[in-house]
Amino acid sequence: MNKLEPTYWVERYADYLLRYAMFRLNDQAQCEDLVQETFLSALKAKENFKGNSNEKTWLTSILKNKIIDAYRKKDRRPEAVSDDIFYSQFFDINEDQSAHWRSDQYPHPWENSAIEGMVTKEYYRILHQCVSNLSETHQAILTEKYFEETDSEKICKDFNISKSNYWTILHRVNIQLRKCLELNWVNT
Repeated sequence: MNKLEPTYWVERYADYLLRYAMFRLNDQAQCEDLVQETFLSALKAKENFKGNSNEKTWLTSILKNKIIDAYRKKDRRPEAVSDDIFYSQFFDINEDQSAHWRSDQYPHPWENSAIEGMVTKEYYRILHQCVSNLSETHQAILTEKYFEETDSEKICKDFNISKSNYWTILHRVNIQLRKCLELNWVNT
């Protein structure tokens, strides 16, 4: 059974928790506050620690919940951009309402050299830049889905969105990320 050692939490986990929060929120002051709140909440709840996980995992779980709460406090409604306006950036809509890629927006196949380069620091720098161009809500949903591998039902519950809204958001995010990567990485 794992045992808590609160006197060592700051020394052992503060930097890790701050990096974890920064990846999700990208606001130094808010992240520092959330890490402090995490330590305080953990101290208050230490009697509830069952020892089924280690300290780091337990503290990270508390921080993750605090990050989700931070998103809930902000305006979590997706941007008020209509589907027509959003999709018109990428697709031509025919009279019969069928959509086709606009010739200037059509996705280009990525060369093997680009795929090989995906492990480079440059790729991750550009990916982080592209992700930071998304709205905070879309960043959070993307992080939960692809980096945290959170179940879609839990994401819908955490962000208080419907399944169809969730899939619309992911679709939009994927289109935006692909375009950003094509402009800033693949074609460079």
